[in-house]
Amino acid sequence: MDDFLLTLAAIGILLGGFFIMIVGVCLWEKQSIQPFYFPDPGQEYPPVHAATKANSEAFRLGFDHGCLCHFGKAQMYKVRFDFWTTPDCSTIATVSGGTILNIPNKAIWFFTKSTDGRVLATTNEIGSQDISGVVEQSTWSNYEFEALYQKHQARLEEIAIEPFEADNPVAGYFEIRKKQAEQLVKHSDAYFLDEEELVWRYNLKGALKFYFISQWVRPLKRGLRSLGLVKG
Repeated sequence: MDDFLLTLAAIGILLGGFFIMIVGVCLWEKQSIQPFYFPDPGQEYPPVHAATKANSEAFRLGFDHGCLCHFGKAQMYKVRFDFWTTPDCSTIATVSGGTILNIPNKAIWFFTKSTDGRVLATTNEIGSQDISGVVEQSTWSNYEFEALYQKHQARLEEIAIEPFEADNPVAGYFEIRKKQAEQLVKHSDAYFLDEEELVWRYNLKGALKFYFISQWVRPLKRGLRSLGLVKG
């Protein structure tokens, strides 16, 4: 009985620490609508193995390479982003890899706009979650580029696609991020830190919502989906 209680106490402490860490990061971290910059020639971060493979698959599948950027200028961020678009500009893909606070980070995202104003996003990144309602996110962990793209394409069969601008499709990605920030502020989940409304931060309400959705609601939905009980 004592061992059981100790185990419960240890689990409680672990969950409590995880809760404090996630909410604390949300309250502390500044979020930028345009957090990317172009590195000087020869200063590009080399892609991690997973990103190299994903970029190769994107090229093989006929995606056009839009640009290479780095995420954030702070020392804690050492993440490279490769932007890709389909030839018809219906979908933007991002392939990222590197470290944040020396913790490995890698992810693949696909974004497509619907004519009714929705944004469908398909990703293999578990830790990220949009709580603004702008993006309808479907997460498939451990899926690589081609398999994840197939999941994304299956979702597009149900919508009428609104292509991104052909002359600058990557700008559409920043427009999505701007809409997310505006909705968070509108719903009192965040606030802007500058007059230009390009940098924002979660408030306590938004941080708590992010924690419960990302750590409880979404994992539960993924579990039910793996059992075939829900779709998406």
